[in-house]
Amino acid sequence: MRHRRRKYKKQRKIIVFSIVGILCIMSAGYAAFQTNLSISAKGNIVENNAAHQLKRNVVSSGDGLYKDVTEEGRYIYKGGNPDNYITFNDEMWRIISIEKDNTLKIVRNESIGNISFDPGYSTSIAGVTTSNSVVGTRYTNISTDYCYYDNRTQSNYYGCNVWGSKSTMLNSFGINITKMPRQVGESTTYDLPENEAYLNTYLNSTWFSNLPTDIKNKVDSHLWNAGLLKFSNSQTLETDLQQESAYKWRGKVGLMNATDYVKTNTNNSLCGTVYANIYDIGNYETCKTTSWLPYGNSQWTISMYFNLNARYVCGVSPTGYVAGSTVGGILSVRPVLFIKSNVHLKGSGSEDNPYVIK
Repeated sequence: MRHRRRKYKKQRKIIVFSIVGILCIMSAGYAAFQTNLSISAKGNIVENNAAHQLKRNVVSSGDGLYKDVTEEGRYIYKGGNPDNYITFNDEMWRIISIEKDNTLKIVRNESIGNISFDPGYSTSIAGVTTSNSVVGTRYTNISTDYCYYDNRTQSNYYGCNVWGSKSTMLNSFGINITKMPRQVGESTTYDLPENEAYLNTYLNSTWFSNLPTDIKNKVDSHLWNAGLLKFSNSQTLETDLQQESAYKWRGKVGLMNATDYVKTNTNNSLCGTVYANIYDIGNYETCKTTSWLPYGNSQWTISMYFNLNARYVCGVSPTGYVAGSTVGGILSVRPVLFIKSNVHLKGSGSEDNPYVIK
């Protein structure tokens, strides 16, 4: 009788241990399944967004999408005519870059018109006639102001070259600043204006507000490099980038950087710095053939141009050279936006079959 009880107890233990073992195995298997499912699901989500779709076609020569060798995690379209066409708001745009945060930086293929960057006492602004004054005129006769000019009533072109204002300009760490130097490397700083540049205000209010709501919802409020550039044969592209990124602005609509233009070129040895693309060097006729960006009329960039005063911005000419343009002048405007990272694309990116946001 005792032997039979011991036998039953032993059998019960075996059964209990077996059940526990089976349950542990099942739990582990289920956990692994869940993990794999989660990883798979996350992978599918990530790999289906626009940035990861585009990164499948990275090239190392010819026209196409390249890794940006100067900014880790960034990708840029280079060459005479890469497949970077994208329709946005039923218009043709071009993809400049895939940013580190997977947003797409895009530029409108055609200009929206010829507009002053910041017109001062200009008598005509984007078709609006004024009488010797402009709402938001920023230059002053106060010597401690960034936008100071000592002879401010004698020219129609005394606007101010800073894109933002004392409430929107940031340093390289993204911290708000109320003062800036007028020249690269200058230690003295000056009070920034109360208002944004005229073109900034126009693009981010009038122009952007007219876009459909579903289109506006795809646009990311992003950091823009908006610093001063000094044209020098001793500067590398990395130096150019350091100067542009020393000051920033956050917002929806901006313009391309001078370095965006330089980076579109596949001829790095001849065209690889801002200085290499200025008129005096003479490379621009050749450089234009290996970059997709310059065409049409002279166009604004967001990059300020180093000068003894604060009224010049870098522009790109129809023939492809970079120059300091007086902010009160009338240049073409091709808006630039950052598209949010969660969009998906269809199409091949060619002019005949551009990318379409799904």
